[in-house]
Amino acid sequence: MKQTILYLPVVHAGYEAFLNRHADSDEILILGRRFSDVFPELAKEIRGLSPERAVEHARLIVPKARVRLVEPADLADAVLADLVVLPDEEIMHRLVELPGFPDKTQLRFESTFLRWDREWSRATKPVRFDHRISRSSLDRRFMARTERESRRSSDWWRQVGAVAVRDGQVLKVAHNHHHPTEYTPYIDGDPRNDFRRGVRPDLSTAIHAEASLVATAAREGLSLASSDLYVSTFPCPACARLVAEAGFQKCFFAGPYSMLDGEEVLRSGGVELIWVDMALDGTSSAPEPK
Repeated sequence: MKQTILYLPVVHAGYEAFLNRHADSDEILILGRRFSDVFPELAKEIRGLSPERAVEHARLIVPKARVRLVEPADLADAVLADLVVLPDEEIMHRLVELPGFPDKTQLRFESTFLRWDREWSRATKPVRFDHRISRSSLDRRFMARTERESRRSSDWWRQVGAVAVRDGQVLKVAHNHHHPTEYTPYIDGDPRNDFRRGVRPDLSTAIHAEASLVATAAREGLSLASSDLYVSTFPCPACARLVAEAGFQKCFFAGPYSMLDGEEVLRSGGVELIWVDMALDGTSSAPEPK
């Protein structure tokens, strides 16, 4: 038996694709109103659909599937499948940790949101990566971990993952996300929509992957000094300052993106820049360093 569980605050092509992929579920469960008591931030989503309307929309998208609401008190009795599929979102990870959630169920988390990328977000300039290119399997493995982590981001414009490593051991992982909830820019609107890149970067609901990694490490009393940072996208200037101040000794990356003075900030902070060549056919994908 297969069940799919999701929180459906809005209907967009990403959720539509997710529901269609799992239209073969024996049952699709939509989180009900009482979950805002468990997760108070859900109550702030003033433009979110009511759960009842969300069920109606889901039934239109997958008319042959059984779709119904589930409330916290019903969770233990509602989740009966051997396999449960959920969107790979913060709320859903917290959901399966609730006391009433069956602990013997096989869980499969899947990416839900579309990744829309503007032309400017694809615009890059080569980073001068200290003439060092790594093709080691270990560095590729850590870089692949950043890509997997980035897919947990709900950001429609850009998904970024970051991994802190010391002596071959992962210390901390993070991805870019939004506050007060990951749905904020899609419910209340994205405050960045009317601004060009580089203009008023403070007007954002997002925290970048590197900033989240440094902040959570600080909260837990974990020193990042002399560790290495792996990022799926080259750090922006603000994150570059945090990376330098945190004491990272190396920054590994696989994309040539660099904006404003991010590269110079890292270099002046003594952070070595290393390109990880992810090409598997023996050819190099690295740009020519200046």
